Amino acid sequence: MKKVYLLVALAILLCLTLVLTGCSKNKEKIVIYTSMEEERNQDLKEQLKENFPELNVIVQYMPTGNSSAKLKTEGTNIEADIIIDLETAYMANLEDNFTNLTSFDTSMYIDGVIQSDNYLPWIKYTMTLIIDEDYFEKNNLEIPKTYEDLLKPEYKNLIAMPDPKTSGTGYAFFLNAINVMGEENAIKYFKDLKENLREFTTSGSGPTNLLKQGEIAIAMGMTAQGVSAINEGYNFKIVALETGAPYNTTSCGIIKGREENENVKKVFQWLITDFSRYDKENYMPDVLLKDQKNNIKNYPTDLKEANMSGIDSIETKEELIEKWGEING
Repeated sequence: MKKVYLLVALAILLCLTLVLTGCSKNKEKIVIYTSMEEERNQDLKEQLKENFPELNVIVQYMPTGNSSAKLKTEGTNIEADIIIDLETAYMANLEDNFTNLTSFDTSMYIDGVIQSDNYLPWIKYTMTLIIDEDYFEKNNLEIPKTYEDLLKPEYKNLIAMPDPKTSGTGYAFFLNAINVMGEENAIKYFKDLKENLREFTTSGSGPTNLLKQGEIAIAMGMTAQGVSAINEGYNFKIVALETGAPYNTTSCGIIKGREENENVKKVFQWLITDFSRYDKENYMPDVLLKDQKNNIKNYPTDLKEANMSGIDSIETKEELIEKWGEING
């Protein structure tokens, strides 16, 4: 008799498994490529499941360079239906692959931030110097305030900067220095700075990670990541350069043709209306939306913008990255 009950239970379990599997297979699949960090992507996945239980929305991490290269190669045949957090310079260069978004509600954006009918702003992120206050106090060092200060001999091997060739953060520092100093002087400056650096990191988060590990004392990094470390308990200080805080932007859009799917449109509208606000208010608080709040403790609200002329131009970026080869080829 026990064997009979066991067989019946197994049969019921098998049926339930088949039903659930069938339900999952029957859900419409929508694919989102995202260049956001893991924690932000995890929040996105959870909120999508909660808000669209009838859909199988796949969130796939894709570094911004890989995403743009894939889009350039595959065009509108790319697997993704929606792309978010792609560096705006790449988005602008590839905007013909994205659908016109003028039918969507974009009233949440502040005036002047929408630059194209085919893509919308996702985040704006600033860069500052992030300083290990314990190290500076222990060694009686003066806090740097300018690009030139970073050339001081007492900072040798204490600095890390993202490589502009692989990081939008590093590129923003490079472009800003060129706008401030002129191209020739900026190239000479970074050649001199290289002699003072511990290393060029491949990612924008690299310098802050080295700072947290105690391997450097000055990170040229993203303000948000420095603030996050402070809120974790690190005795760091956010220092804006006297010439202003460099910044970069990312954008989002729908692959051309996918807007014919009402569910893709529904998910995209939710992304720009709901999740975008959540992401900014809890992770990347530089203001792009009306009535945008800042839930991040210790985040500076008085940063002066640096001269970032050309930040959204792929032609400028490609030309300057080639120039960067003279510095760190």
